[in-house]
Amino acid sequence: MKQTFLLIMLAVSLGLAAASPAQSGESPSETRLKAAYLYNFAKFIHWPEESFANTESPLIIGVLGATPLAKELPPLTARKVRNRAIEIRQFDKVEEATGCHILYISPSFNKGLRPALEQLSTKPIVTVGDQGNFTALGGVIQFVTRRDRLRFIIHLAVARENSIKIDAQLLSLAVEVVGREK
Repeated sequence: MKQTFLLIMLAVSLGLAAASPAQSGESPSETRLKAAYLYNFAKFIHWPEESFANTESPLIIGVLGATPLAKELPPLTARKVRNRAIEIRQFDKVEEATGCHILYISPSFNKGLRPALEQLSTKPIVTVGDQGNFTALGGVIQFVTRRDRLRFIIHLAVARENSIKIDAQLLSLAVEVVGREK
């Protein structure tokens, strides 16, 4: 019953995006929705225990590159995920981001995307991005717009390679799951 309730709440919170025409830039509501997605992703993802220094260590959500999303994330620090505080960090270099649990890679970092994903490929980090080839290059979650709504694709094989477990409830909400075992 509790899992059903959580699934319904996640679907409602993720579906709150007002339908808006696709634009070259993000609207403020789309940016806020991405922040909500990052928080909700964290509730349905499990990292290996060794990715945290101890039981008191925070869940770190990082942003690599310049993006309006960075301004929408600080309110998440008032929340918790599985009794862990949330900490937000901004990074300019991929080397600085290796201690994150979730890392949003801004489109402004597009020229360095492939090397960044390669560098992070052995870390238990859920990489999230908007770029059209994000999961194809080895990202874990890619934001996409379908029917004027913000949705996401999950690359499950990459997550598994990095010892990250994603709950079935989150997988069921993805518009596509790449690398699912048959």
